[in-house]
Amino acid sequence: MLNRSVKIGGDIRMRVDRLAQSHAYRVASSLPGPGFRTGLVFLFAMILIALAAFANVYVRHAQLEIWQSNSATTLNSNTATFSTADAPYFLQHASLYLGKKPASSFHRHRSYPNYLQNDAKAEDDGGFRDHPLLSVLLGEFARGDDPVSLLKIGNLGLIAASVLTAIAIAVCFGAAGYWTEGAIAGLGGGLSAAYLVRSSIGRIDTDQLNLGFMYLMFGLVTFAGLAKSRISSLAWCVAAGLTANLFMWWYGKAELVFVAAVALSWVLICLQRNLTTAVCGTTGFLLISGITLFNPLENAYLQDVVLHSNFIFPNTFSTITEIRTVSFSQILFNTTGSIEMGIVCLAGLALFLVRHPVIAFAYGPLVAFGLLNFVIGNRAIFYSAPIMWFGAAFLMTTTARFIAANISDAGYTPRSDKAATILAACVAMMVAWVNSPTDYLPRPSFTKPVLEGLASLKTTADPENSVVTTWWDYGYASLFFNGLPTFHDGGAQTTPSTHFVATAFLDADQARSIGNLKFLATRGHAGIAAKNSLSGLHQEFSKAVNAPSPDLYLVVTSQMAGWMGSISQIGNWDIERGEPINLRGNRNGPLVSYERLNCRLAGYPETLTCSGAAFDLERGLVNGAPVLAGWAHSQDGAVVRNRTFNHDGDLALQIIQTGNRINVFLMHRQLFESSFNELFYLGQIDHPSISLHYDNYPHIRIYKIDGEPEG
Repeated sequence: MLNRSVKIGGDIRMRVDRLAQSHAYRVASSLPGPGFRTGLVFLFAMILIALAAFANVYVRHAQLEIWQSNSATTLNSNTATFSTADAPYFLQHASLYLGKKPASSFHRHRSYPNYLQNDAKAEDDGGFRDHPLLSVLLGEFARGDDPVSLLKIGNLGLIAASVLTAIAIAVCFGAAGYWTEGAIAGLGGGLSAAYLVRSSIGRIDTDQLNLGFMYLMFGLVTFAGLAKSRISSLAWCVAAGLTANLFMWWYGKAELVFVAAVALSWVLICLQRNLTTAVCGTTGFLLISGITLFNPLENAYLQDVVLHSNFIFPNTFSTITEIRTVSFSQILFNTTGSIEMGIVCLAGLALFLVRHPVIAFAYGPLVAFGLLNFVIGNRAIFYSAPIMWFGAAFLMTTTARFIAANISDAGYTPRSDKAATILAACVAMMVAWVNSPTDYLPRPSFTKPVLEGLASLKTTADPENSVVTTWWDYGYASLFFNGLPTFHDGGAQTTPSTHFVATAFLDADQARSIGNLKFLATRGHAGIAAKNSLSGLHQEFSKAVNAPSPDLYLVVTSQMAGWMGSISQIGNWDIERGEPINLRGNRNGPLVSYERLNCRLAGYPETLTCSGAAFDLERGLVNGAPVLAGWAHSQDGAVVRNRTFNHDGDLALQIIQTGNRINVFLMHRQLFESSFNELFYLGQIDHPSISLHYDNYPHIRIYKIDGEPEG
């Protein structure tokens, strides 16, 4: 028994030695530098990297072709639109860059009139660095500054970015000697659900290359740690710093550069074993990067409320889908395609930690970004997708090499190692492709009729005396297509303006809504700060109704009806106490929304039977209880029947007919009586200052609020 135990122990030690020998050969033969050997595995890795880049291009080019063939997703000349509300921000900056105009000419039209009222904001000189790097690149390659030219180059740029990202991911892990595994990470990470959603056609945003910058930066950090000399190590630090500098211009998130600096310090201390090199390399990296001091605790994503003067406003970020948290299992699915594959990836990363603890800890932030889901929501998950797939590839190739080294009496040989690596990499490549959502097709952020409606204001509104009033999601798009100022947008949605625009939409009194908006247009945030009570603000709103102001163009859309839950969450808020206002009789507290009912219209207009409930439209009863405040029937945006009831009901019923299509909605009376509902669905104007300016119901309506006082 003892002899057998000794034999088993000896076999285990021999197998471990063989595995270590295999890894040693693998790393030594793959690291670049003097004496680098161009072997079969490296050549195969380069082929895999090219395939990964091609796969990323293929999927996104297929999306572009589908979009260009569909009139619902194109503008003039079959030009694909965009799938993120932030795209017009970068397109507008690109237009200004081409026209050699300063960024301030853009910003003064945002968050109107607050930029103009803030003397502390200095005018920029129009230098190219004042514009986002993405916008500068778009401007350099675009054939003109019109929306069509910019959209075309913006969508083509997404395809180019996918190539650069795949290569950058491969370089990141190739720096540690694992080029084939890096290629698989480039395929799996580039086509993961987490990243594909944020880099598909129409997503003209920094996300398209954030992943590439991040992984390239960490790859250069790894090169610096594994360099053969102090000079070459410092040279890699400089290269990493230059990459970080471009990343700061591209995205501007200092915390991402900071974690790379921490990783750099770690690898320099552990691998170079020279304190001077570590200090000089890290310091040089930080200086070259252009990183500024920051406080991560001040991140807007971490705040529940926004303080402004004497008031406490809700944080609009709480209503944004992309920053909502998801479960751990969903993280695995979004990064790897399935929970089972996610477990395989984590197992591979654990093995990599055992085999290369120093490098693994340096790569640690790339894994940890997935866990940020529980802090700032799911917008950071995609940073973890490539390293997850690297874990799977590492496990598969390592296992294959281990098996190859032990199925032959000859033990480990370079030939068997190469064969096993190539075979395992091919399998891993196919697994990554199969688990990727290659059939994913994004939707445009806004419908074509909405964009056409916003564009119409360019020729029908006074550019010197007009302000567009709508929900913040449309802010950038409106400014891009018509050039008119807006109250808020995707970069100014946490300001007090957002709350008061929401209350204007929810208010049942159109006169109060007008006063609210005209006050924002003339006094802005300074006027809000000058008051110390909500009652004082309401008095100012009343005065503003008949006071002069710019003409206001109130944009309401069917899409906004779907956003009403978010709008009401922001609007139904007590800014003095800093807490939500829970509406009586509303099961969702402050949130109101259009709840579709399944109805039989046989007894209409006297009765309706909807979702098992009996509605008495003559008396305002639901299953015999007096709960209806009223009901209305609109056809093609105009009221044909309506009725209100004297009892104090909390609910209302609305029948919306468009052509021959009829939908029935149940809602809280606040939404039923709101200015939004009256103006968009019912076409009811209750104030002489309001007139219908543009009508493409059921998609979009634009009302003009005359800035001049009556009579």
